[in-house]
Amino acid sequence: MPILKKIFWPIFFLTLFLKADSVSAFTLGETRTFNIDPSYDYAGRSSVSATLRQVGDWGLYYIENEWWNSLNATDAAVNNLVALNLLDEFDKTIHPRLTQIYGSEWSPGIDNELRVFILITPLKKNTGGYFNTLDEFSRFQIPASNEREIIYLNTAYLNSPLEKVFLAHEFQHMISFYQKEKLRGLTEDIWLNEARSEYASTLCGYDDIYEGSNLQRRVKEFLRNPSDSLTEWQGQTADYGPADIFMQYLVSRYGQQVLIKMVKAEAVGIESINRALKELGFTDSFADVFTNWTVANYINDCQLGQGQKYCYLNQDLTYERLHVMSTLSNFLAAKEEAAFSFADDIKDWAGQWYKISPVGSSILNLVLNFAGDNVSNFQIPVLIFSGSGTKSIRYLKLDGRQTGSDLILGFGAQVSEIVLILSNQTKTSGFSANEIFYPFSYTVKLTSFSQLPVVPVVSPAVNPVASSTSTSSVITPPVASPDYPDGSLIRAKNDYRVYVIKGKYKRWIQSPEILAAYPHFSWQNIIEVTAAQRDWYQNVWLIRAEGDYKIYEINGDMSKHWLNMSVQQFVNSGRSWETVFVVNRTERDLYKTGADVIR
Repeated sequence: MPILKKIFWPIFFLTLFLKADSVSAFTLGETRTFNIDPSYDYAGRSSVSATLRQVGDWGLYYIENEWWNSLNATDAAVNNLVALNLLDEFDKTIHPRLTQIYGSEWSPGIDNELRVFILITPLKKNTGGYFNTLDEFSRFQIPASNEREIIYLNTAYLNSPLEKVFLAHEFQHMISFYQKEKLRGLTEDIWLNEARSEYASTLCGYDDIYEGSNLQRRVKEFLRNPSDSLTEWQGQTADYGPADIFMQYLVSRYGQQVLIKMVKAEAVGIESINRALKELGFTDSFADVFTNWTVANYINDCQLGQGQKYCYLNQDLTYERLHVMSTLSNFLAAKEEAAFSFADDIKDWAGQWYKISPVGSSILNLVLNFAGDNVSNFQIPVLIFSGSGTKSIRYLKLDGRQTGSDLILGFGAQVSEIVLILSNQTKTSGFSANEIFYPFSYTVKLTSFSQLPVVPVVSPAVNPVASSTSTSSVITPPVASPDYPDGSLIRAKNDYRVYVIKGKYKRWIQSPEILAAYPHFSWQNIIEVTAAQRDWYQNVWLIRAEGDYKIYEINGDMSKHWLNMSVQQFVNSGRSWETVFVVNRTERDLYKTGADVIR
């Protein structure tokens, strides 16, 4: 979870409230009242009473009383043992491993206590835990402060392997607060703070077994929305996928020292990574790393190029598990002057992938023309697939107006298809929750010419938001229900994705083959809606075929995963029956079968 509310006060104020003792005495069974954040509490409470149930070398474990008292004797004993196991994980794995890499938390800190308070209390569904920076200030400054180094965890996950993952995640936030804000007077970019917290699970060895790991669920989330901006942070589930997956790529390629150096850097965000790479002797910049990452996300092939930079070095992140599908597939008939034009937009530090394939063989060549907004900074690797199965990569060169052209020889003969990989890299700091879009367009055309013809490229229409120099968020009124009939097909302007809707939910139709599986579906029936109307509908990923009891979770890589669980487990997992779309068997069988989902 993101860390909460930042505030800056002179450090000398804090020293007035430190205790004389270096470590306070705590008694098992003692009860304390803690302030909590109502926005995370399951019932919106602002304080709870909790009892100290376990005392470790590095942690003090308080469990909220109302929840604890609702347990029977057996459940209480089990949960006490679970808390003991969590204590052991923190003492022996989480604390030593993360402080070795990221540095120390503030210790003894504002409470002059060497150990971290860990409050286990009922939180809202899907909230694993949180760290509140306000607790690091005195009550003289922040009346609601607990004046402690404290982490909040959800009782709902106490018996889950994810509880230790959440503890590691939040502990990194606590470390980051001390290393960046207290020691260096800096506020870390949210996306990078979260990325380091996501990678904490890997550092602690909790992703070593891939099935059921935090890494596996982040891969699934990333594949569902691979074009989500890395640096724009809205606190949504989709944001965590690219944060974790990018960090997997970065650290596996440049080593854990890059984490150590970026935390110690007198800089934040992209600049801290640039400084870390330079200090370690690498010539690559963050921009280079990101561009290579967008290629790796599509091809994930260590044989392409030099230095294995277009693949994941993590043995669990193979092509079979991690590769994105093309954003859009274009097909060109094998005849001269056949052409295709497309316009789209993209946010900073997001990837999009466009595949162009021939229909039939030819001895023609392919002319590619690209035009971006003149305030943008596009990077466009071009993957070229030969008819013999080999792959190569080259980069489209753009001029100062962000326009460029290229000529691919033998398209349809020697070349079986190409993939344009787009990212925009204009903004490098000061990211918000609502970043602007940068428009672009490209045209591909078959020609018999063996040299680039002079073809005028029309720049895309200027996006009035993108051309603005303001970085403030644009506040828009809530969108009323679009009220389209169930079963309607919708697509937002300039969005390649087509959805079928049911109630307040939408399901992505991932391929033309799925559309063709339904006689009543056709391209002519697709309703063009606004982005706001599209986003009114919630994304869902569960399907069940007619006459089949099995419910599957669909991933963005066209794979299906059977929810191998009981009805009660389904309900307890937080899933909802109304999010299950009934499909025909043809569509069900179009998806490749993946591993079962058991939780």
